[in-house]
Amino acid sequence: MPAKGEGQKIPGSSVNLLSRFAENAFWIGRYVERAENLARLIAVTEALSAGNDDTESWTSLLQTFFDEPAYEATGRSRTGLSISRWYILDKDNPNSVISALTLARENARALRHIIPTEMWRQINMLHGTVEGLTARKVTLPRLNEICESIRLGCQAHFGVVDSTWYRDEAWLFHKLGCELERADQTTRLMDISNFKLMALGEDGAIPTGAWWNSLLRQASGYQAFRRKHRVNVDPADAAAFLLFDSDFPRSVRLSMLQAFSRLDDLETDYSAPPDQALVVARTALATRMQDRPEALVGHGLHTYLDEVQRDLNGFANAIASRYFGSG
Repeated sequence: MPAKGEGQKIPGSSVNLLSRFAENAFWIGRYVERAENLARLIAVTEALSAGNDDTESWTSLLQTFFDEPAYEATGRSRTGLSISRWYILDKDNPNSVISALTLARENARALRHIIPTEMWRQINMLHGTVEGLTARKVTLPRLNEICESIRLGCQAHFGVVDSTWYRDEAWLFHKLGCELERADQTTRLMDISNFKLMALGEDGAIPTGAWWNSLLRQASGYQAFRRKHRVNVDPADAAAFLLFDSDFPRSVRLSMLQAFSRLDDLETDYSAPPDQALVVARTALATRMQDRPEALVGHGLHTYLDEVQRDLNGFANAIASRYFGSG
């Protein structure tokens, strides 16, 4: 949903930013990051399905977002082409790329007096590029190219933000939203590859690192992973890298450490400390990241990813309640 907030200062702080503007900034970060990661998820699903309409692989994408009932209601067939078009182009799908970018632009419009002109221009260009896509243009052979274009456009947004936006409290909320969304989406990206790996094991095949090689590439982590692991990829090593590495930008752990740092900055620089509910949610998430499961493949990994996602949602809701008066 687009950000909604009251025209009041953030309670219990000396912050000059209105709570609704903080929420706008937060959701710009979340929505652009979501669009990029949707493109990643679609691309990795296409790679796992070997460029065809493998129903099982594409169904796993629907299951990752709990979108099976919504998709069934459209009456569309469960083909890779139909599902990918739904996730890229369909404005009635709240989890589509075009929906995320439309909401990012609406939130940016509310902050025209705060954000840099370059940032506003970039969001409009990115939105226009995706809106200009038609169903005829979105084909399986072109899917990777289209997803790469969306990813690069989103990355350009974050580059513009980091090079032009004044480092004030609005910037902090934007980064906080981005980091929360990145952590959540990395777990979803992992779950899709793990789903396929489990399916291979159930069929009696010997799981290899091929699926995780593909995942690492789609997470922009292949070269970084190779700096630590010179031999063939072990699925558990790849999972540990994406979850717990402290130096890889897209890891869940680093995303959460950066989000915690934004909260610390809000408290020390802008007198906006967390309330008790946010402290509890933050502690629960930090504890979850410390309590690593013994098995980082198969059902054990799936269960752990579900638990991380629940803690991330609780953390996000506590942030909304504390700073935006919602949740």
